[in-house]
Amino acid sequence: MSETYRRRFKMLLLILLPVMGSFFWYFVKVFQFQSNQEEFSDGMLALQLSRGWLEGRPLLYDNFYGDHARQHNYYFILLTGFLTKFTGIYGLFLAYLGLFSIFFWQWFDGFKRFGNSLWTNNWLAVVFFVFGPMGYFIYLDFFGWHPEHYFLPLMALLALSLARRQYAIAAVWLLLTFLVKETSNILICSLLLFCSVVDLVLAHPLRPWLSYFINKRNVAITFVSLLLFCLSMAWLSHLNGAEASRLGTALARIEQSATPVRLVLYTLLYLLIGAVTLIIGLFPFGVWLKSSPRKGVILFTLAGGFSLLFVVYLFETLYYFPTIYMSVSYPPRIGGLWAFMLSAYIFLSYRFSLAGIIPFGFSAIYLFTGLTLQFIIGSFIVSHRFTIDSDSHNVSVSLSGFIKSGLGLKPYPDGTSHQLYELAKMLPEGSDVMVPNQYISYFENVYPGSWNYEEKLPMILRKPILYVYEQNKIGKVKYYKFPNKGYRVISNDQLLILADSAWYNQRYK
Repeated sequence: MSETYRRRFKMLLLILLPVMGSFFWYFVKVFQFQSNQEEFSDGMLALQLSRGWLEGRPLLYDNFYGDHARQHNYYFILLTGFLTKFTGIYGLFLAYLGLFSIFFWQWFDGFKRFGNSLWTNNWLAVVFFVFGPMGYFIYLDFFGWHPEHYFLPLMALLALSLARRQYAIAAVWLLLTFLVKETSNILICSLLLFCSVVDLVLAHPLRPWLSYFINKRNVAITFVSLLLFCLSMAWLSHLNGAEASRLGTALARIEQSATPVRLVLYTLLYLLIGAVTLIIGLFPFGVWLKSSPRKGVILFTLAGGFSLLFVVYLFETLYYFPTIYMSVSYPPRIGGLWAFMLSAYIFLSYRFSLAGIIPFGFSAIYLFTGLTLQFIIGSFIVSHRFTIDSDSHNVSVSLSGFIKSGLGLKPYPDGTSHQLYELAKMLPEGSDVMVPNQYISYFENVYPGSWNYEEKLPMILRKPILYVYEQNKIGKVKYYKFPNKGYRVISNDQLLILADSAWYNQRYK
């Protein structure tokens, strides 16, 4: 094989990496959802938030919390409704992978003009960020899905547009990122400050150290970001009215349950998770920092932006104190930290390449050392409980069934799952149902509420068209409520299924 064909074959393999990664990740998520091995309650919640407004329901309303707009500014998720209305929950995954497809296409278009070795290293570095073990466990998300997942592709697209000086396009990605959640402002602020300092270092490498941080541009970025953050929090406070905020509730819980030992252990473990995440994410930067002017300034800015976001997430996680797996290691939060590291790397590597800075000679060592650490530590850093980690036999059985179903095209072929799935398909658009938590995934085309969701009644919007109960729990749990009249029984050996009489008479005449 000639050198030319070898290079073309190598480039083809590199280009195919994110393509194959996207296909694999999509089917992993479909399998995770259809195998019913995960709770997936937050995934169903995100689905309801995304498309409910297109089906006549209140904006950002779900059947688990009710008016979700009072908890988070989840406005970007509304845009995914144009997909999820027709594709169900799979549209959430398609939107994520679609955004990354746009990014990789632009990333290739930008770097193909540089030398082959430079292009290869940067392509692999970003692929490892997105599809490496850390990205994998963040993407799995053992509660199904969260709007914060979109931080990763949106921040990548924002950073690349800024690096290419496409400021009009960057403004679009910035606005979309801002709409993801109320903490978006801090994530955007960290990236913009990092971009500002990198540009100043490249333009004026001999300036006094302090001037890179204290200048008009950085003050403006900080002021506007903090102002928007305060306005976002004020908006949430306004929506909540006299009710306590999540932070107020969190502080009240800490007063009740915290002890000095608990606080110290929680803080140390929280700091350890953050420090390890930062160290793993720094390895790709080592390729450039060895050849960088004022590397200390850039490294300090990177760590500072990471720490700023890290502190914000600390206040977020106090709501779940002292549960550590819901803290910074929870996929929606550690995903934000990982999104900052990814976007910072994209900006730095692109701008350094334009400036003619040549990466350090042993770049492959840095990349693959970071990837190895991801493999070793990733599953301990990111909270997950996917069954594949603990029960390979059940997963193999489910995987066999998944393959027989045409990779999810014809799910739930038999048993109770088939009956519930077929029953759900017959329900009118926008219907509300009440089901045990483990059965909510069968009702993705309507609006399920879960009986045993935190052992409290869900915030059902309308009169449920179906009530589903586990027969072996009837009379043993307090949270089951039964309608007084107007329902008919649908036969099932394991479940008591009550259907609205009017609908039942139309379907079962």
